[in-house]
Amino acid sequence: MVFRRLAPKIAIIGSVGMAFGMLAGLAACRGGGNLNDFLGGGFLGQFVGSGGTNGGGGGGGADNANDNTDTDTGSGNRSDADPCSLPQPQKFIRISMRNQAPDFIHYFLALIAFVRSDTHPDGVVCEDDIGLYTAFGYQQVVDGQSQAFGNECIVGPALIYFHRSGQFRSAGATINLASGIGPAQGSTPTFDTFFTSAGAQVPVPNQILFHNPGTGEGAGLKVSRGSPDPCANVIGLLDPACQQDAFYYVDEGDLLAGSRGLGQNSGRRIPAEIQGTACQCLGAGIPFQVVAPSNTAATATLCDEFVRGARIEYVFFREDRTPPFPQLVWRVTDSGGQVVHDFDSRAPVR
Repeated sequence: MVFRRLAPKIAIIGSVGMAFGMLAGLAACRGGGNLNDFLGGGFLGQFVGSGGTNGGGGGGGADNANDNTDTDTGSGNRSDADPCSLPQPQKFIRISMRNQAPDFIHYFLALIAFVRSDTHPDGVVCEDDIGLYTAFGYQQVVDGQSQAFGNECIVGPALIYFHRSGQFRSAGATINLASGIGPAQGSTPTFDTFFTSAGAQVPVPNQILFHNPGTGEGAGLKVSRGSPDPCANVIGLLDPACQQDAFYYVDEGDLLAGSRGLGQNSGRRIPAEIQGTACQCLGAGIPFQVVAPSNTAATATLCDEFVRGARIEYVFFREDRTPPFPQLVWRVTDSGGQVVHDFDSRAPVR
């Protein structure tokens, strides 16, 4: 297994006693991870809570190019250039989303970008480009401050984009979907009204996270137990990070549309059921997808990484199969059209 330094993430949760000290050591072995990743993951998390539906897969290593074998070691040039030196096309990615499920999808998408600084030496944002992010809709977290987002604590200098604030429909609208996608029409998938078939151009984030923070319209749907205050040195009774609510199958009234075959609360999906999260492909308690260092080639990416200038195609499913496969899959291609990650081979993508 090849370990890499994690993208800058969240505030450190204070340790209590020898057990937490051991966890901090494990995080350090990961090369820059933090204690909260392990507290919210499969280690202590197994003792403090459980949840979710089916597992959604596992494995380790990289899932590159045209295979889903998770055997690539991610070797090669992985150097990272100063973001201020990069050409304009490398400051964006393009995202599209489509739904192949028979239900509406209500998803909660957060894009988290860190400003290159002493706090975030791997930050993707040049300070001179902050206006590029805020013009798109990212909200700024200034240096020295932090902002809670569900189970995550975002430490400044950083920017966060929460798509449509998690609203199912556009404000004041009864028809236009916001953070939602209509059901497939027979064998024809339905595309998101914002992340269309052409894709929406987005200032590149460090992390892509599907996570219901439990606020606004998400409060009534949330099933998992979240942290009461992720920015404080508090350990509460919470579900592991890989078992937190990411998206839901709902009806046109935004009510959960569960499947009896999957059991109670099966109307929701979790990071362990999303292709390309470290939960799904690395067996780590890290629920997001991360940007690779700027000089990383398609063949050198790890299974949870996308590249600058990439096109990311997301496809939602509702396929109740045993063994299960990820119910949100992605295909990532680089700016030259080379496939970085293909759709999970088990997914019936149309």
